[in-house]
Amino acid sequence: MVWGGIMWNRKTDLVVVQGNTNAQSYVAYVLNAHALPFIRQHGPGVTLMQDNSRPHVARVTTQFLQRTNVYVMSWPAVSPDLNPIEHIWDQLGRKH
Repeated sequence: MVWGGIMWNRKTDLVVVQGNTNAQSYVAYVLNAHALPFIRQHGPGVTLMQDNSRPHVARVTTQFLQRTNVYVMSWPAVSPDLNPIEHIWDQLGRKH
């Protein structure tokens, strides 16, 4: 899995998580290691936008985000067009 974050004129490093991604690895290797520091550095008022994949909506993940006071945007089902990163992944896919 590859994860990246964007915000106006800022971006995170791309994060590559080897193997299958579950909620525990998502929290440890993505949220705690990369997303949370980025949010803290550029907050307050930063909203995390993620889709409804299992690692994103698992209890472990939602509890971590609540505990760390990260605001998460409500996400309607089957709406990848709302997420700007989906358009970037599409463009990258077309180049290869």
